[in-house]
Amino acid sequence: MLKNLILVRDFFPIVLLKAHIKYNFFGLLYWGLLFSILFNLLGANFGVPFLFYSPDYLGEVGLWSFALLGFSVGGFSMAFNVYSYIKLGPRFPFLVVVSTPFIRFCINNFLIPFAYIIIYLVKMSIFQRNEELASSSDVVIYNVSFLIGFMLFIMLSILYFFPLRTNKDTDDAITESNPVSTITSKGLGQKWYNYFREKRTRPIYYIGKKFRLYKSRSVAHLDKHIVESVFSQTRINAFIFEVLTISAFLSLSFFRNFSLFEVPAAMSILMLLTIISMVIGALNSWFHRWTYPLIFSVIIVMSALSSRVGIFRYTSYALGLNYSEEKIINYSPENIRQNHKTDEETFPSKEHIIQILENWKRKTGEEKPKLVILNTSGGGLRSALWTFTVLSNANEKLKSKLSKNLQMITGASGGMIGAAYFREIQLRKKLKTLDGNTAIFKERLSKDLLNRLSFSASTSDLFMRYKQVVYYDKKYTQERGCEFEKELHENLDNYLEHPLGYYQKFERNSSIPLMIFSPTIVNDGRRLLISSQNLSFMIGDNKETTYENIDFQSFFKNNDPHHMRFSSVLRASATFPMIMPMMALPTKPEIQLMDAGIRDNYGGKVSVDYLFALNEWLTENTSGVIILEIRDTKRIMSNEVYKELGLIDKLLLPFGNLLTNFTRTQDLDQEQLIKLCETSFNFPVDKVTFNLREDYNERISLSWHLTKREKQKIEAAFSSQENQMAFDKLRRLTEKQ
Repeated sequence: MLKNLILVRDFFPIVLLKAHIKYNFFGLLYWGLLFSILFNLLGANFGVPFLFYSPDYLGEVGLWSFALLGFSVGGFSMAFNVYSYIKLGPRFPFLVVVSTPFIRFCINNFLIPFAYIIIYLVKMSIFQRNEELASSSDVVIYNVSFLIGFMLFIMLSILYFFPLRTNKDTDDAITESNPVSTITSKGLGQKWYNYFREKRTRPIYYIGKKFRLYKSRSVAHLDKHIVESVFSQTRINAFIFEVLTISAFLSLSFFRNFSLFEVPAAMSILMLLTIISMVIGALNSWFHRWTYPLIFSVIIVMSALSSRVGIFRYTSYALGLNYSEEKIINYSPENIRQNHKTDEETFPSKEHIIQILENWKRKTGEEKPKLVILNTSGGGLRSALWTFTVLSNANEKLKSKLSKNLQMITGASGGMIGAAYFREIQLRKKLKTLDGNTAIFKERLSKDLLNRLSFSASTSDLFMRYKQVVYYDKKYTQERGCEFEKELHENLDNYLEHPLGYYQKFERNSSIPLMIFSPTIVNDGRRLLISSQNLSFMIGDNKETTYENIDFQSFFKNNDPHHMRFSSVLRASATFPMIMPMMALPTKPEIQLMDAGIRDNYGGKVSVDYLFALNEWLTENTSGVIILEIRDTKRIMSNEVYKELGLIDKLLLPFGNLLTNFTRTQDLDQEQLIKLCETSFNFPVDKVTFNLREDYNERISLSWHLTKREKQKIEAAFSSQENQMAFDKLRRLTEKQ
């Protein structure tokens, strides 16, 4: 028993694992991130684990997607080995007297990668069976493909390192009695535990040639400079390998316009981690303990330069807007007041919107029709598909009554994408240019939007931005925001490929409902109201107002606002933090736009502003207002429980509360606004709510990627008991005069 314990203690893979824990924290941190993803501890709400369990390549989950993912795991594993060898190799000088020391190190450094692969394959197989409804044969193919991709990178690495021998065939084979006899003979006449208390250099038992067990040889007789020179030689070879690997990954960005190179999103994540670990490994091989101070200093310098030097300014543009120097607008409280509080802007804007309402009323054919306002929540692709599903299903069952009475649409993020797609289809029906049916439209809308976005982020966005895109004869930097728009247009067969001004005439004659986007201005917390129409009438009349809302059309009237690409408008409203870049506008200092959900995830505030501004007309010309709310998450879900807080929870609660409960606090605020509406207006205001997620335990990821099971859940949600009750209420209200 003692012999076995000693052998385990001195087994090189175990020794290396302990060394990682003691000396290689950052190396373990990368694996910690990946294991956290596997166990749903990191990014579960955003569907990050699903990207690994169900990688999408060229629109399909299959052999090639898993092979590519396996290849990237192989790359990350080798990056970990290189970094670890540079960091830990000198602590095991016996490596200099074995053949191909780096290869021997990698073989014995297998515990963490091996554990990750086994856990991944098991969890992936279960996920594919349960969530993607894959057959057993498909699951086997996925496993084999992953392992082939993994081994391919490992073999390519071995082909590079194998010729680099520092010594030849110097491994001493160990027989069964060799390590045991050595241990027992040393222990005669002593207490058994004294062996573990001795401070001496113990032999290490490592996996060597032909995967046999070998005993390390002493290097005490070797000159210290010889040992250092051997590690220096291998360090140089490892550095060259790192440079080649980083260059190969980054070179993919040159081909990002070709769909063949749009690798799975999970592979992009692994590529990014691989690049980071290899860059740090390369720096560490030359600068040693100065590596992290150097990295920190570079980040500080780049941050300082980013506000002054163009090459370091990571700007995401709204395609179509004029960013020329002479068109830059001064963004200040004084200029905001001057641009919005003039009668020339406010009154024509209100008269214009009332004319739109008159056109809408006339087309309904009713004396006092019900006016429907759509409020749709953010929530990535799930909200986009859910919003489209509710609108298309309800409109079909109501025999187009919903689309006829729908006059205004507002909300946030993915929900607005689904609503915009529905509106475009209704317009094409009227223009008789429609191609497809509801099932095809749902399939298009549910396609992956994450691969191209994450690929751009992991290759070109962080390191080099050299490509440009041309729109309306203006050039813009091509970054991941542009890639998101490109993927969206390809998925939707270019249905939304229009400038914002394209919809102006159709909204004016009420062929389609008005859409109001309200992305958040990060600089000061205001909301930018974007529409093809002038919305100055919603700004307010009080001279003491703080101008919470800024009208896009009037504030940027000299920057070609009607040329702004409609997909850029959608992106401005759906700029989820970290996933997509903040959008900069042509002001000084630059306005940075982020997700509308930060201020108004359900569109309630915009709707209330709209109703107050048009109170008189609505009272005289409608029989009431229906606020159709389409939510990705129910206000109070069934099976939701509150847990006791631990010490860490208490420390993080003040900060975490802002993130986890910001939509809930908006709900509470907007409930008060609706109560205010009920007492302030002379017309009834009814709310009808459709909820996607009703049960706390029934999760659908907040992501730009959906699994087959998630798509089925979204389609089935419309038929839930509560949503059918909501539909019956909607039917009664639209039929009631």
